Amino acid sequence: MTEPGAFGRHALVVGDPDRAELLAAELLQDVERTSDHRGLPGFAGTYDGKRVGIQAHGVGGASAVLVFEELIRAGAERIVRLGTFGSLSPAFQPGDLLCAAAAIPHDGASRALVGGEPHAPLADFEIVHAAVHDAKHLGVRMRVGLVATTDLYYDPDDDLDRRWAARGAVGVDMETATLLTLAPLRGISAGSFLVCSNVVDAPATQWTADEHRAAFLTAAPVALSALLSEPKPK
Repeated sequence: MTEPGAFGRHALVVGDPDRAELLAAELLQDVERTSDHRGLPGFAGTYDGKRVGIQAHGVGGASAVLVFEELIRAGAERIVRLGTFGSLSPAFQPGDLLCAAAAIPHDGASRALVGGEPHAPLADFEIVHAAVHDAKHLGVRMRVGLVATTDLYYDPDDDLDRRWAARGAVGVDMETATLLTLAPLRGISAGSFLVCSNVVDAPATQWTADEHRAAFLTAAPVALSALLSEPKPK
């Protein structure tokens, strides 16, 4: 995994290894590859004059939480996820950007971290606040809302999506709750920015590779700017 200090204090995490490579190549200056353990590459460079890392974490909380823990041990104090979600709301279509203010933890990693007790994972307010202003400044349309996090992409419970939506969830992913649960336990700040990849139960809404690339290159500056924003003194 990434050597201590390689990323400085800031890490942007993504599920897809190819996405990590794309964002590092397109957005970072003075890029160096810091790791490629188990096919999960990491890159370090500068963005807006500040040191930042981009690290792939794989699919699901069980994989991601291991990467998050090792990033924290390597010195990360702020971790922001940039991933995809399936829409549970007519307000979100493929390519739309969501800032997850909170998550429904329907994943095993989140439950294990809190010993199975009821828990409501929240994003760091300073990151959310910065993202709202950064999105407006960059001219990027972004909404803030609740996401559900699950272990199963193909869940046998056909009614689960409806129940999440009835509780206010606008989308579902597989890692946000894990990150937002772990962060306060380890004394760091975290946020999650998600690009809509599809509308749940509507296969025809899947996007093309070119649309996927364009959406992430539009969303990434918002996530990076929020990641690198200076938190207020405590």
